[in-house]
Amino acid sequence: MPSTLLFAEYAPATLEPKNSIGAKWQRLLDSLELQRSVEGKRVAIKMHLGGGVGFGTIHPFLVRHLVSRTRAAGAKEVFVCDSPGAVRDAAQRGYTAETLGCAVVPVAGTADKYFYRTPIEPAFRDLAEVELAGEIVDADALIDLAHVKAHGACGFGGASKNLSMGAVVTSTRRKLHALEGGLEWDREACTQCHICMENCPNHAIRFNDQGTFDVFYHHCKFCQHCILICPAKAISIVGGGYRDFQRGMALTTSAVLKTFDPQNVLFINVLTDITIFCDCWGMTTPALVPDIGILAGRDIVAIEQASLDLIQAGNLIPGALPKGLTLGAQGHLFERVHGKDPYVVVEYLAELGHGSREYALQAIA
Repeated sequence: MPSTLLFAEYAPATLEPKNSIGAKWQRLLDSLELQRSVEGKRVAIKMHLGGGVGFGTIHPFLVRHLVSRTRAAGAKEVFVCDSPGAVRDAAQRGYTAETLGCAVVPVAGTADKYFYRTPIEPAFRDLAEVELAGEIVDADALIDLAHVKAHGACGFGGASKNLSMGAVVTSTRRKLHALEGGLEWDREACTQCHICMENCPNHAIRFNDQGTFDVFYHHCKFCQHCILICPAKAISIVGGGYRDFQRGMALTTSAVLKTFDPQNVLFINVLTDITIFCDCWGMTTPALVPDIGILAGRDIVAIEQASLDLIQAGNLIPGALPKGLTLGAQGHLFERVHGKDPYVVVEYLAELGHGSREYALQAIA
């Protein structure tokens, strides 16, 4: 049976404020039946707050109205959460208690050490357990507020990535990225420009006195920034395990969701500023396609499937791709950009029993 998803289309039917995305967002929230999920509960709103010089994340206007509607629906407490580093810099992107109307807290404490160890049964390769962020596990209800974008490691980031990589601590993110393989350096191709080192968001790369590329894997998150930014293509990832990475993400997402009554979980995917790279890169790049709108529902499989289906390669904005990058010949737009099928994680989530890939969109008029 198809899952019903609410859809607020970005484009207005007429140029009246009541038909704009801001007004549709308010009507979507009114239609979401928040009360049955949040009344009398501590509600965690998990989102990605961004970082660095990036600003293409979910607009505070949208978050504030979600918070106020959640409070009005009878929530006992509401808080927005993300990783400790993102929370420390959140005010730079307008995410403060004053603007959002609730506290902004680190998911696993300020030192990233508040977590619950949870087994993965059966274990998948070396992934035998994950460390789930304490503030997420301790909440009574969860609103997964995700910004959809492409991603170099797993094809795309949406509701699942927001939980599997954002509702855990660094040690678990490292385990998941390690499913891809390691980094391999081609000494002959390398020009020693050090662009990879200078732009590593985790300061994990260095060149020693002999000019040898070295990675401190304690800090490396396998985000592939170095691979994509290297002008000589001297760095590659070995193992070819992006499908394993996606399976690990699905298993971790499943572990997070199992800590909640399914009726107390809501998924909201924001399809605006859909960029080629993840917000974790700490930079904003041109949108790949025009803004699409906002999806909401209670089925993570359906909302991820629908989000990807709405992003069409034929709508690629001219000039949106970085110079020198060309599209592959087939597949979803994100697959044609990054060479990875983004639907794989959806497939795995469905196999794990978290929803249906069939859906029906209910437009917010």
